[in-house]
Amino acid sequence: MTNLANNDTFSEVTKKDLEWSLPPGSSTETQTFYLATNEGHFAFVQMIHSNIGVWKPTIQFTTRFYGGGMNTFKSVNMSHFKLSGDRLSAEADNMSIKLNPECNKYKVTLKHDKDLSIDFEFERVDRGFRKKNGGKTYFGKKESEYVEHKFWPKGIVKGKIMVDGNEFDLSGVGLFVHAIQGMRPHLIASSWNFVNFQSTDVSLSMCEFKTTPHYGSKKSNQGGLVINNKLVGVSVDNVAEFLETNLDPKTKYHIPSKIRYTWKGKTLEENEDFSASIEIKIGTPIDIIDVLNEIPYVLKKIVQAFVAKPFVYQWFNEADAHIKIGDKEELVARGTLFSEYKAIGIIR
Repeated sequence: MTNLANNDTFSEVTKKDLEWSLPPGSSTETQTFYLATNEGHFAFVQMIHSNIGVWKPTIQFTTRFYGGGMNTFKSVNMSHFKLSGDRLSAEADNMSIKLNPECNKYKVTLKHDKDLSIDFEFERVDRGFRKKNGGKTYFGKKESEYVEHKFWPKGIVKGKIMVDGNEFDLSGVGLFVHAIQGMRPHLIASSWNFVNFQSTDVSLSMCEFKTTPHYGSKKSNQGGLVINNKLVGVSVDNVAEFLETNLDPKTKYHIPSKIRYTWKGKTLEENEDFSASIEIKIGTPIDIIDVLNEIPYVLKKIVQAFVAKPFVYQWFNEADAHIKIGDKEELVARGTLFSEYKAIGIIR
């Protein structure tokens, strides 16, 4: 068992952390599963609860499947959102995310007309992590201005997906993130990098964002390292460095074409230095998502008033991760890398 009790920055994810909070005011809460299958495919499934103050909350699911000749993204508004009595499970229309009594396995089901059907289990490996203060990163002087992330950095996945009449096995490994944006969306970040690397023996995750000029354009980063199904280290001294960029003529953003991701920290049990790196030419995105086209009308109008052209770029590639722990020999792991870059132009 890994030791997070003496860590100054992070702590273990508890049962309480997994409850849906649904904070009042302007906020968004999500549960997202990123899946890397044994067949080399990629999928993510996400439930989104958006609260915009006086208006009725909006509920969405978004999902992507990439592989086997398919590249499908769907975003659908839902209704009839309902929590279980313990607030650990949620459902809406034809989607449910249910946590078992032991709090180590989610059951996810989704059926959207004839085009999409998902049914899988996600069982946690070892334990999850979050920042010490409930997983929160505070932005200003108000307690309501924060973002919150809780991670299960690796899980074992069993299940299947039906996409446009084609069935695929989802069995493999993945990452689970429970996130809350406790503030208006346009104030949170001017850019965002997200990394999910999965191999047989190694998992690496990174969540990095740069605050808007309103909050000093500061970077926040947190990540984790799993080796042989043990959470070895968690760290904040991580960097997503763009080594080469190209201009996207459609969006006018300079987007990365070559990236170096690095992690640095201390191991949880032996307090040894550890480092990890992935350097990769990421090639053509599997998708470029126009955020304003994928959010509910009211939220879209609010965001549109403050930001210009919010786009999410997503890539999925094979990659090598290099891990060094103390004086031990470097470990090189071959796996799959899902990477995401969100570019936002702040106009006011």
